[in-house]
Amino acid sequence: MKRSLALGLCMTLLAAPVMATEKETLQERQDRLSKQLEQSEKAQAETDAELEMTEAERDAVSTEVRAVNERLDSLSEQIAVQQSEADEARAELEATRRQLAAQEQYLEGQKTLLSERLRVLQIHEDRSYLQVIFESRSFGDFVARLVTAQSIAEQDRDLIHTFMTEVDRLESLETAQRTQLSFVKQKERELVITKQALDRAAEEKRALLSELNEQVELLELEQMTREEEQALMDEQRRIIAGQLEAIATAEREAAEAEARKREAEAKAAAEAQARAEAEAEAREKEAAANTEPAAPPVVPPAEVTENVTAPVSTFLRPVSGYVSSRFGPRANPLTGAPESHRGIDIVNATGTPIVAAAPGIVVKAAPATGYGNVVFVSHVLGGQVWTTVYGHLDSITVAPGQTLSAGQTVGTLGNTGWSTGPHLHFELHRGEWAPGQPNAVDPGPYIGY
Repeated sequence: MKRSLALGLCMTLLAAPVMATEKETLQERQDRLSKQLEQSEKAQAETDAELEMTEAERDAVSTEVRAVNERLDSLSEQIAVQQSEADEARAELEATRRQLAAQEQYLEGQKTLLSERLRVLQIHEDRSYLQVIFESRSFGDFVARLVTAQSIAEQDRDLIHTFMTEVDRLESLETAQRTQLSFVKQKERELVITKQALDRAAEEKRALLSELNEQVELLELEQMTREEEQALMDEQRRIIAGQLEAIATAEREAAEAEARKREAEAKAAAEAQARAEAEAEAREKEAAANTEPAAPPVVPPAEVTENVTAPVSTFLRPVSGYVSSRFGPRANPLTGAPESHRGIDIVNATGTPIVAAAPGIVVKAAPATGYGNVVFVSHVLGGQVWTTVYGHLDSITVAPGQTLSAGQTVGTLGNTGWSTGPHLHFELHRGEWAPGQPNAVDPGPYIGY
């Protein structure tokens, strides 16, 4: 009886390590996930801070660019006004010049008349008023001659004065208009120089703004938002907790079944022992009566159990096609900047079915920043946690929490998210997915690419 109990205990000890090991492994994974979640939250906070600073700097530069553009618009209006004033000044100057030319023609005639008059006066300058008086035939004639001589002299003086005054006026007007035109042109040149300087400043600001926009895009490229990452990590933790609970339940059921089995075996062993003892006693009595040696008791052979570990499942190819971008360093196809590609890109036609690479549970099945339409699947294979990611899908055919078998369709190939053409972005993580993909491994050797 003791030997039977020991055999049952050995069988239990052989079966327990398999389940306990798997449970301990998952518990370790869950603890590691919690630590990674803390680290990811810290890293994400740093990324958010950097992104916030970059966006703030971009907004400040954008504000400066708007201010410069407004200043340029104002200067353009001022230059237009100055150009209009310059055009008016030129028109006025041209009108004055035409007026001056016409006046010069008139004055030229007056000048000729005055010159003739002066020549006559010079020829007859020796004739005095006395001569005019002595030639008078009467006193009335004398008075008439005297009045006439004075009138002629006054006309001569008025003619000379008018001529000189008009000449001075036109010359002053032309000088003033030339000065005004020069002032307007100088102001226009100053405004143009200022506008050119602002144009250069605006160009520099726009270049800086473009650079900051690229930095913001790089920070946002191929990464999910903090809320998306947090939700994914929480869902992974929930699923692993569910897997632990499932293992614990299975362990309890197995323990209860094992206890029932041990009880049944103990009962059967006790009954067998009692029968054996009764048979032995009967044989002893018979032997004593017949004085013949008793045969040794027959002990039934013990059942042998084997501790067989289930083989680790291999990963299937999620889709057929050719690999356009492998795992590791590359130039980002959108920006040209160097980066570390944390998966492989498999090209095929839009709508090609995508299948799960291994049995597992869907963690996420929805659009996500960078990935586009994406499916995350958690796998537990031989006690090891794995995560597969299927990105840029055209459509999704599974739901979060759904249990999948290997080869089951999860969606169709597409070109959503940060993508330059139809392809599947496939990631394989030894453990949980975490921001920055620290657990990513090259999927090629695992799926045969």
